[in-house]
Amino acid sequence: MKAKKLIALLLAVLTMFSLTVFGQAEEPEKLVIWTCLTADAQFEVLNKQFTELGAEMGVEVEVEKLSFSEMIGKLATAAATDEVPDVMHVNFGGTAQLYADEVLMPLDEIINGIGADDFSDAYKTVLTGADGHIYGLPDWAMHTSVWYRKDLFEQKGLEIPTTWAEFKAAAEALNDGDAMKGFPVPLDGVQVAAQTLYELMCSKGVYFLDPATGEYVFDQEKDQMIEVIDYLVDLYKSASPAGSLTWSWGDYRNALAVSGTVGMTLDMGAVIGNAQGNAPEMVDKLGCFDFPGVDGNKVASFGSGYCFVGTKQDTDERTALVSEFLTKLYTPERAAERALSRPMFAFPSYLPAFEIYKASEKVAAFQTEVDTIMNAFENTTWYWYGMENGLSPMSAHIEGTTIFGEALQGACDGTYTSEEAYELINDDLAAFAATM
Repeated sequence: MKAKKLIALLLAVLTMFSLTVFGQAEEPEKLVIWTCLTADAQFEVLNKQFTELGAEMGVEVEVEKLSFSEMIGKLATAAATDEVPDVMHVNFGGTAQLYADEVLMPLDEIINGIGADDFSDAYKTVLTGADGHIYGLPDWAMHTSVWYRKDLFEQKGLEIPTTWAEFKAAAEALNDGDAMKGFPVPLDGVQVAAQTLYELMCSKGVYFLDPATGEYVFDQEKDQMIEVIDYLVDLYKSASPAGSLTWSWGDYRNALAVSGTVGMTLDMGAVIGNAQGNAPEMVDKLGCFDFPGVDGNKVASFGSGYCFVGTKQDTDERTALVSEFLTKLYTPERAAERALSRPMFAFPSYLPAFEIYKASEKVAAFQTEVDTIMNAFENTTWYWYGMENGLSPMSAHIEGTTIFGEALQGACDGTYTSEEAYELINDDLAAFAATM
């Protein structure tokens, strides 16, 4: 018996030695992932998918959610200590900043392996760097539309406007004293003012950067921009609640979908979620259409979205691991599930997921709206501000500056002329463009 116990002990020791020498007892590979999606419903879906993939690949996964500003700040510290995450799920502005910081790996081989033709050309353009490589895998995208009260349009005999003049006339027709205003012009200084202005700019074909060259051109478009700001101010004075100068996303969404104090608003679809949660009787009354072009020819529109990025790795093996993980995220089922986790209407950018998305009971009642938005994605031009020619730190700067709110609020309340408002914005952006 003693001999048998001794032999068993020796075998155990040899086994431990063998595992240690040949690496079989080493800790499993680990992937660190950060996401800017902090809403519980969205994070839960992402975390579930990451965990499932980790188990499938035999990889430990550590997931952390951070706001955009927290992510950028923490990344600077992480870079100094060589603790940069392997994968990030981030918005356009964040991707542009990460690209400018030179921490991202090119993803051409990955997107080609998944099927590059299965992604929107506009989305791929936005995520392409000056070197011609793509640095973000499109996840889901959103489109700015005019969301409106279908019942009020019917009551007043209004048609969907096709020009700026028709749009203003429709907004004025929806006015009903202080109880109802036709169209809010929200101008909160944190992103909202820039987004409101940019949809008008796009529809007229005015941009911050030249879509063909990436050159800063806002300083060459003064006359056109004064016309855009004049129109924005006119809409504010003729059809917008006075308080909208400081409104943010929740304010204008609730005004349309919950309190019913405005008849139209620009939005990316979250108004439907607001109505479903707070005023279900409003859901069937809401629809959407594209903001029109000046004379009926809309040049472009304002789009948004999220993507996955991978950071540069030290070895080919680590690069291959990150690449495999990102690739496996793109099944139709997973892509549709991620898009459906966001309040309406975030569309899966991976087109094979669209039919699954469209069949979901969450969007079943909105097939007309889904088709309208999908048509805009596939058959029109859209941009994210500052990234008209692809990834640019100008985008992150526009998101970080409050000059749009100051200038446009001032134009609406009479503090500035439209020309002075333009000069304030251009001075800020031109100074930043000189550093790019």
